[in-house]
Amino acid sequence: MSKSLAKTQTLVDERQALDLYLEALLREVPDVVEDEPAPAPAVAAEPPRPAAVVTAPTAPAAAAAAVPQPAPVPEWGQRRFQAMLFRIAGLTLAVPLVELSGVQEWSTSPVTPLPRHVDWFLGLVRYRGRSVPVVDTALLVLPQDRRALLSGTPDERFTRIVFIGEGDWGLACDAVAEVVTLEPDQVRWRTSRTTRGWLAGTVIEHMCALIEPSAFARLLARGAADAGLAWTDDGDSGDLP
Repeated sequence: MSKSLAKTQTLVDERQALDLYLEALLREVPDVVEDEPAPAPAVAAEPPRPAAVVTAPTAPAAAAAAVPQPAPVPEWGQRRFQAMLFRIAGLTLAVPLVELSGVQEWSTSPVTPLPRHVDWFLGLVRYRGRSVPVVDTALLVLPQDRRALLSGTPDERFTRIVFIGEGDWGLACDAVAEVVTLEPDQVRWRTSRTTRGWLAGTVIEHMCALIEPSAFARLLARGAADAGLAWTDDGDSGDLP
């Protein structure tokens, strides 16, 4: 076999391996942060019909309303960009530095739980003078069968908190790896984001999933609202139903 043919076969094998890897780990998203629904297609008006009893929707009307889908290639990904790699339960994720607020040691400040919390919501942590919500990233992105294998307390599992956006959310993670520089053509961008809207694409070379923090933050905000979670910047919980 020639060297060029062998190299081509290796690239194909790596691509297939990554597809299987991500399919196994990212095939589901918990209901608590359902993906943003795609806009409904336009339909012709119909004559009024008699009123009928219908089942109430499971999500609030505001969450069910059509919202714009993320662009296939975010603005920060249209040119060379840097991304930081971090790991959760065997999965490597990449976050663009331009949408990264910072990283903090897990032990730097205690995470204060909120009453009536849900399992993926760990609580609030002090970061740059604010109370920032921290989430268990693994419970949000891993499929159900992989989440069932997680064990240990947060203090045993996590070593870092990755803050995205303007520091509005903290993603608890097992470890932080290196910062890499990527060209747009090194990313296999997703052309459709009707599911897993936070997943911008995959990076073959680093065997990782590239997240779009702004889309992830929107889904977290919706999940928190649906769960009745509220808090203030001074660390106190707001009015809970």
